[in-house]
Amino acid sequence: MPFDFPAYRAAFEAKDVPRWLAFYADDAEWFEYNSQDDPPRAPNVMRGRDEIRAFLEHIAALPIAIALADEVLGAERIAFSCTVDLGNGRRIIEHVIADVRDGQIVRHVDVEAWDPA
Repeated sequence: MPFDFPAYRAAFEAKDVPRWLAFYADDAEWFEYNSQDDPPRAPNVMRGRDEIRAFLEHIAALPIAIALADEVLGAERIAFSCTVDLGNGRRIIEHVIADVRDGQIVRHVDVEAWDPA
């Protein structure tokens, strides 16, 4: 089953947690590297839908705007950029590579760059 990137983008940008979470396999892992809190030696790692759900709920509650772009879609891997507008003149730019199995993400790796505070 191919990955439905247009539906994923819509759920992600809308911060619609149930629709967004449905794109992650039960055993999915999400690795987050950011220059502020989660450097390469100690990424934030979420394992399984429960941990990913908690993270998505946190993101959904924030007063931010999210836009996905520059997608590259393959049968077993996708990549895209994500721009987060923090609403205070600052932005986060993320680049994501995700492994896909049976139309769901099983491994999501994102690297973030933040505007300075």
